[in-house]
Amino acid sequence: MDKILVHICCGVDAVWALRKLKEEYPNAQLEGYFYDPNIHPEEEYELRWIETKRVCNDLNIPCKKGEYDIENWFNAVKGYENEPERGDRCTICHDIRLEKSAKYAKEKGFNKFTTVLMMSPKKDFDVLKNVGENIAKKHGLEFLAVEFRKNGGMEKMNKLSKEKQLYHQNYCGCIYGLFQQRKGLEYIPELVSFSKEILPGSREEKLAIKKIRTFAEELGLSCYEEEFNFIDWKLISSVLKIGKEPVYHEVLPYSASIKGILRDRVKNIEEKEDKIILTFEKSTTQVWMVENSSNTKLEYPRFITNPVFIIKKIPVEIGQKFEFQLKTEIDHNAKSQILIIGNIQSENYLDLSVDENYHEIISRIKENLKSLKNSEILILIKGSPKFGDIGMMYFKNIMGVKS
Repeated sequence: MDKILVHICCGVDAVWALRKLKEEYPNAQLEGYFYDPNIHPEEEYELRWIETKRVCNDLNIPCKKGEYDIENWFNAVKGYENEPERGDRCTICHDIRLEKSAKYAKEKGFNKFTTVLMMSPKKDFDVLKNVGENIAKKHGLEFLAVEFRKNGGMEKMNKLSKEKQLYHQNYCGCIYGLFQQRKGLEYIPELVSFSKEILPGSREEKLAIKKIRTFAEELGLSCYEEEFNFIDWKLISSVLKIGKEPVYHEVLPYSASIKGILRDRVKNIEEKEDKIILTFEKSTTQVWMVENSSNTKLEYPRFITNPVFIIKKIPVEIGQKFEFQLKTEIDHNAKSQILIIGNIQSENYLDLSVDENYHEIISRIKENLKSLKNSEILILIKGSPKFGDIGMMYFKNIMGVKS
């Protein structure tokens, strides 16, 4: 019996390719091998691995996760950073991945191997075929050059990826390819983390949702993701000084940018139950002084409005000089999502969010396993509530679920 190792780069490319291989080699033993040291950053690597695992689980195909040895990849492509897509850097990248896959195949007793890279329209089939056959010959293996894209393969892949609600990446994974793709931008969003927390619409939020979904599906539970648009806000940079001394601070989400450097004096000090509010003479900027300035969250989404800086309580006087700088960014086309575990028609639901402890969420799913399978309850996994509980708002208002 043939044993075929399938190198997998992502869930989207694998979702039809694996089905095609099962059709063409019905009696063969298939196993996936996820190995992509070119993917950057590591959170992106993990997200693509989770989706690969979901695809393989659905087809009852075992899959091995390769190591994330990106340093070796950087060394291998040194000097080829500016090569275009499908250029010499890509050939080196194919060599690395298929060489590693072939070694693993030989070590584990496979007699054939292939790659779902041949599914991608961004990859050159003939180059992959040549690389694969040369490497296979060196290791005493047979390389299967399968033309997955033929006979409507792309359409089938796209249809299946939508049905399975797979994460569809917008770049190949290579940091140098991404530099070229995002050339001219002030910063590259895929390579920037705007907080140590999980933020709405972030890759970390999506990864958390996908990990929970994978676990629930492995328990035999039905899952459904609902994606929705929201107005996202990002803090690009900020400065707060009292006199000439920089002060640690946070910025309240949806604060508007400040043009240039703002120097202003305290006009009024107002004491509230949970904070002291400073207002200023020349601007609408505010400073909120609180007992603990870390981990500020909104109870409800806030309209884009005056800049608000948050600091710990300190002695402040009327007329005291402050200096502010603030640059923020608004994205009107951002997307967040919710995950519904169980039957949407269930009368009762338990809501949890991705910023809760992962193991606690898993425990709650296990505790309610019987009720979930009997459609007595569903579990709602919301995205980050950092900017207000937009996941719950969507769940109730848009999906028509009652409180």
